[in-house]
Amino acid sequence: MKLRHLIIMGLMLALLVPAAAQAAKHDEPGYLDLEWITIPAGAAEVQDIDLSDILVGIAADAERSGDTALAQALSLVHSVRVKAFSMEDGDVESAEKAVQKFLSKLEKDGWSRLIYVKNDSETVSVSTKSVDGKMVGLTVVVFDPSEEAAFINVAGDLNLGTIFQLAKNFPMEDLDAILDESKVDHSY
Repeated sequence: MKLRHLIIMGLMLALLVPAAAQAAKHDEPGYLDLEWITIPAGAAEVQDIDLSDILVGIAADAERSGDTALAQALSLVHSVRVKAFSMEDGDVESAEKAVQKFLSKLEKDGWSRLIYVKNDSETVSVSTKSVDGKMVGLTVVVFDPSEEAAFINVAGDLNLGTIFQLAKNFPMEDLDAILDESKVDHSY
């Protein structure tokens, strides 16, 4: 899976943040701190994204444009965090340790694995966290030592059906325009 595709997926999930969103809520059960993941100094391509500050504007734009369905869906997600980087010589060992530590934390903290694919040295994992039968967190981890490592966390009152329906119907040109307006570096 290419880094570009991971970043796009993370950004699409970011479109589901409430109009009253504030900074990521660290005490939410679906929130995972990604700050401890060290981006290697030699990484040629880096995506370190926390969209909390611009998501209020995205939600407000949806409300102003009269997209009631989108505005309602925006109330689902409270935080989105993406941390991804390309793999260069010498970076593989530390990235592999970070992936294993992250996956171990998910298991220890009661996250349910939806998808786990290990093909030679490539690993892809998608997990969810539920509380009282409601999904409150979603993580995606991708590690390919010849290409990239990526970590994505989404926290809130999540409904995968709504998320995927919105992602399917959201034109990529609109996402690029939103990011251009927000001055977020989204080179991929």
